[in-house]
Amino acid sequence: MINRLGSYLAARPDRAAAIVLALIAALILVLAGMIVQNIGIGKAPYPSDDLPISLVDGRVVYNQTETTVVAWGDSYVPFNYTGMRIAFQIDWGGMSSRTTGPFGNQTLLSTGYGATMEDWLVQGSQVNVSISISESTGDGSFDAGDSITFNIDPFSEDVTYTFGLYWVHAFGMKMYTEMSFAIHNGHLYKWLSRDLPTEQPWWE
Repeated sequence: MINRLGSYLAARPDRAAAIVLALIAALILVLAGMIVQNIGIGKAPYPSDDLPISLVDGRVVYNQTETTVVAWGDSYVPFNYTGMRIAFQIDWGGMSSRTTGPFGNQTLLSTGYGATMEDWLVQGSQVNVSISISESTGDGSFDAGDSITFNIDPFSEDVTYTFGLYWVHAFGMKMYTEMSFAIHNGHLYKWLSRDLPTEQPWWE
C-alpha cells in the first residue's frame, strides 16, 4: 500500500505538495495546542465565585446580602457590631502582610438610616487601606443591605487581597467568613478563600 501511495504521489507532484503542506499545518496546530495547554494561556488567573463584591470607581465594595441573626426562643436577635473583628491580608506573590482589629462601632452605626463610619486597616510606606462601613438602616447590626468599601492605595494588579469577618453574639453564637479578590487586566476576580489562620484563630 505504501508503495502504491508513493507511486501515486510521484505521478502527481501537485497533490504530494498539498498533502505535505496539510500535514505540516496539522503538526503546527497540534504543537501550538500543547504549548497553550502547558503555559496556561486562556485560563483564568484566579478563581471566580458569585460573590457580592464589585469594583466601583476604582474601589472594591462588599455588600452584605443576608441578615445575620440568631433564633432565640420565639424571636430573632441580630448580631450587632459589638465583638466583631476584621482581618485584612495582602499577598504579593509569596510575601504577605496581615492586620486584624475590631470591626465597626456600635455607637456610631446605630444612629439611624444611612449611618457610616471610616477606619484604617493598613497605613504604611507601600500601601494604605481604609474601609467605609455603610449601614442601610442604622440598626447597629451588620446585616442585609449594609456594605464595606475598601479604599486601597495603590490598588495594584495581580495582588491578592483577603478579608475575613467574625461575629460573636452574647448568647455564644459565632460566625466567620473569608473572601479574596484580585484585579487582572482590569477585571475583578473574587472567591471564597481559606488563607487566614483558624487553628490559632486570627480573631483572638
